[in-house]
Amino acid sequence: MCLVVGLHFLPLARSFAQPQYWWTGGSLMTLALVGALALADGSDPANVRTLVGFGAAAVLWSTALHVARRG
Repeated sequence: MCLVVGLHFLPLARSFAQPQYWWTGGSLMTLALVGALALADGSDPANVRTLVGFGAAAVLWSTALHVARRG
């Protein structure tokens, strides 16, 4: 889910002239990769979901605050 959400930010960066969406998309895709690698390494799925979920929330809230301040 995090990967798909991250991917959809890439075309939005150009469509809405919001270059920080490149960072948002990249950060979310990186979180998805970290989560997949953690699962492959045998980590507890509940812990991985927590890591990726809170990480994604932090990225999305940071983006929202940045866009709100920028206008």
